[in-house]
Amino acid sequence: MKRLRIQIEDRVYDVSVEVLEDDEAPNGVEKVKPVELAPTVAPSLASRSPGANGGSKDVVSSPIAGTVQKVFVQPGGRVEAKAPVLLLDAMKMDTYIYAPRTGTIEKVDVHPGDAVRVGQPLLRYERES
Repeated sequence: MKRLRIQIEDRVYDVSVEVLEDDEAPNGVEKVKPVELAPTVAPSLASRSPGANGGSKDVVSSPIAGTVQKVFVQPGGRVEAKAPVLLLDAMKMDTYIYAPRTGTIEKVDVHPGDAVRVGQPLLRYERES
């Protein structure tokens, strides 16, 4: 067992991993060095965290690329935190997008059938006073 610490945004997870197969190179074979990648924020996490959308907690952005199947809210409607607001289809899998907070919807930027990309605004809340 190996113990690893993984950090995603400001959350830290301690995990235990069982090594099923050793990744060491056999004798006489040179091991290839892994390529270092720049750290990124997973889009699905970015859209869920307050203030992650360009510093605005009033915009809900798409965590994945896909097609809008259903929109469950309308402008002027009130939505509770964690209530489903949209249904996206990506690679034949349904993904519900949930309200990050309670509030009133100011504008819905997409319609059923629209193709969306990662980070694209889906809806906007009215500003809180």
